[in-house]
This record gives sequence, structure tokens and C-alpha cells, in this order.
Amino acid sequence: MRILISTGHLGTAPSNPESFHRGMETNPDYVVADAGSSDPGPVYLGANIRLGHFARDELELFLTATRKKGIPLIIGSAGDSGSNHGVDHFVAMMRELAQEHHIPKFKLGYFYSEVSKDYLKGKLAHGKKLTGLGGFPDLTAEEIDQATRIVAVSGIHPFVKLLDMGADVIIGGRCGDINFTAAPCIRAGFPEALAYHMGKMIECASLVAEPFMGKETVIGTISHEDIKITPYHPDQRCTVASAAGHSMYERENPYYEYTLGGMLDMRNCRYEQFDERTCRISGARWQPAKELRVKIEGAKKIGERCMGIAGIRDPHVVRNIDQAIEWCKTSVAKRFGKEKYELYFHVFGKNGVLKELEPLKDAQPHEVGVVVEGLADTTELAEKITDFAVRMFFFARIPGVKGTAGTAATTKQTMRSSPGYLWNVNHTVPIDDPLELFPVHMTEAGV
Repeated sequence: MRILISTGHLGTAPSNPESFHRGMETNPDYVVADAGSSDPGPVYLGANIRLGHFARDELELFLTATRKKGIPLIIGSAGDSGSNHGVDHFVAMMRELAQEHHIPKFKLGYFYSEVSKDYLKGKLAHGKKLTGLGGFPDLTAEEIDQATRIVAVSGIHPFVKLLDMGADVIIGGRCGDINFTAAPCIRAGFPEALAYHMGKMIECASLVAEPFMGKETVIGTISHEDIKITPYHPDQRCTVASAAGHSMYERENPYYEYTLGGMLDMRNCRYEQFDERTCRISGARWQPAKELRVKIEGAKKIGERCMGIAGIRDPHVVRNIDQAIEWCKTSVAKRFGKEKYELYFHVFGKNGVLKELEPLKDAQPHEVGVVVEGLADTTELAEKITDFAVRMFFFARIPGVKGTAGTAATTKQTMRSSPGYLWNVNHTVPIDDPLELFPVHMTEAGV
């Protein structure tokens, strides 16, 4: 079985049509795409908004090409976060595109992933433990109530169910990155270990190949003995190094990949160069879980957010930027001390990216850019506090300052940003049925 993928996050940047069509000319058995991630942060789930601006373009590319050849199309984590709204939006776009291109009628399947708060609180009431991941404490009813939206992360099961129901196109809610690829493979009878590992290898499309090229097509081929990964950009190769490296990508432990129903053990995998551009992989093992536990994700709102920027080149202020920031913080506290707010300073040129993890402690930049973030219950207060904090850089009173014309160039109008959200649900929930939280639906689209 051969499965084509051209994007690791549908809609964030367009897939390259040239390598996509080159791959489609080989008539793969399925086309799949990951349309979501938690990587961009909690705001997209919390605020129920979408990140990508090219989703419709890519859906048009995928739908027209797959329907022309009668190849099933599977999309996971619709709308970036996999919310019900994201699924509905993708289903609506599919219908519109099918009408526009006069595509003959086809079966359009979809499933939801949102979890009700009452369901989770009911689990707690029956003594079930909602176990935290990544250092999170066990989930409480209070945190459940504070979350604006919660989704469960599906396994292969709703995809398999919809394929059994005859779906030609599937729009999935939130799901594990490996599952929209593994599902058709396992349904066809291929070994679970190889199916899940192929899902892992091609989840980000051409990131599994070298040199680095985003949004290029790769095809994974599964047999009963191995999987083979081949890129379809002529200048890319899938090598032992690139494939093994991607196996370890985004893992707390590079050898284990967990999903609903079990764990993929990659400790004894073997990577071999099959031909000049293809890597052959074997040796993964699948360990079924003793208990069905599904991961859930949720976000709570911590305030409205505004931002401002200060550009600083005065060598004395640059050398003493920490004191300048402290002056700004103190000035804000004196003026707004009775208000509820949060204030953050990101110093680009010093440690804006890595913060306290920055290893270059004594680097001396000649200029810095300070991004100021202010959060409060209302936009008006967030804007007022952020504006005040940014302007305080212009008047920073630190020892040794001699100039009177200002020590920084600042934004003149504070910018309103997306609201501030925090991940507060990163847990697992015991379930009895892998489809329990993922209702499936079937409709038609086309003319």
C-alpha cells in the first residue's frame, strides 16, 4: 500500500503542486494530510480560531486531484485544533469546492473530538483519575470549568469506521499525527507496528528527507516486512540519517510513540538505504495498552493581550537592559498596582528566544528589540498597561544615563494581539470504547 502526503500542517503554507502532481502520477492508494497541531500554542483551541490562510487552496488541490483518480483522501485535526468548528468549516469548504468543480457525488465522512465538561466531571465523580502528562497535576473539576474548550486526541478508530462506511473523503477532528496514515494500513491487514511507524515517518511530509524542503511530497510504501519512504522532489533523498532523525522528532523519549491503544517501540528499528532516494525501515514493535486511555487537550483564557515594541541602540542602555526593564516594571506597578495584569518582556538580541536557557550569558549586542506583552481582563486595560510599559523605555532612569532625548525608539500605537491562553488540560482519561469520544457522521458532496 502506498500513501502520499505533501504537508505536515495543512493551510500554513501551500504544498508544492509540482511534487504533489509528480507523486499523484504514480497512483498512490491514499492521500493524507495533517491539518493541525498543538505546536502553535493554546490560543487556536481556546479562541476557536484558525492559524492557516491557505487551507482552502490546499483542500482544492487535494480534492480535485484525488476525486479525478478515485483515490480516498483523509485529513486529520481539521482547522488546526480539531475543534468541532474546525471540522464543520472543512466539511463546508469541501462541499463548496465540489460544487465549484462539478465533482460527481462522493461520500464525505467526518468525526468530532470535542469533549463536554460534564463528561469529564462525571469521570471524576465516579472516582476515575484524569492523569496529567508532562508534569501536569491530575485534572480537577475547577480546571475543567476554566477551560474554554477541550478536545480528545483520537486513534485510528474513527478513520477505520468511516472507511468501513464507504467514505471517499474523511475530515477528522483532533487526532494523533500518526493515525490518519496508520488507519488505512491496519484496516488493510498490514502489521500494526509498521503501520504506526509509517505514520510517524511521513507525518511531516518532506521533513523526513534531505536537504530540508518544506511542503514537498513524499510517499510511504508499506508491506508485511518493511516500510519505504521516497520523496518526490527531484532534489531530495530519504537517507538513513534523515529517516532515523525524524523517528526521534518531537519525542520526550526518542524510542517511544504513544497513541490511543498502545505504544510504538522503535528501539530495535533498522534503517537501510534501499536505493539512491529511498530509505527502507523495519524492526518496530507494537505494544498494546493494558488500559484504554485517551489524551485530552484544553486551554483556558488568561486575558486580553496587547503588544508594543521598543528598539534600543544606546550602548549604555543595551549594556544595562535588565535595569531598564526593571524600571519599566516598577513604573507600571506604581501606577497600576491595584489592577490585575501580567506583563512580559522579550529581549531579542539577548535572550528573546531561549530566555533563561540561553547559553550565551555574556554576549554584548550592539542593539536590542524588546517586545512587550501586556495581559489584563479587558482590552482597554491591557492596551493602557502595555502602552505605559513601552513608553517607559523612552524615559528609563538607570544610573549613568546622560541623554535627554530618549533612550529608545518605540511603537506609537499599541497593537492588539490574540487573547492570552494557557494550556491547562494535558491529561489522559480512561475510556471503555476507542470510539466513545469520537462520533462519526456521513454525508454527501458533489453534483
